[in-house]
Amino acid sequence: MALTQALLAFGLPVILFLIAGYGGYKILSMVVPSEYNPVKVSRFEAGNIPYGEGRLWFPLQYYGYVLVYTSIEPIVVLFFAISEAAYTTSFILFRDLLILILSSIVILYPILYYAVKQVNTIEYWLLR
Repeated sequence: MALTQALLAFGLPVILFLIAGYGGYKILSMVVPSEYNPVKVSRFEAGNIPYGEGRLWFPLQYYGYVLVYTSIEPIVVLFFAISEAAYTTSFILFRDLLILILSSIVILYPILYYAVKQVNTIEYWLLR
């Protein structure tokens, strides 16, 4: 019974969250136009007539590091809080802790893969 409760407590919200996120992505991709629009790349300043492209370029070379920090840091803090539990004396508590660790690894793996892919993209490190 405890395994079913642990799977429902940790697995069901993750599955619902992923389904809701994917559904929102699909709805937005159907609503938002994806073709090139010159209004998107033109600049607007204080009512002046826009000309040329904007001068400010937002560098994305550190985006991968931000993803790594914001995804791993809360999990590490959670593991420090859980480490005080007496999981060596209770098999059920150890099993629930193991399920929590494995589910967090499964959730974090795609995020970390994307972050490392972002960091290794050379075009983001070149200056314009």
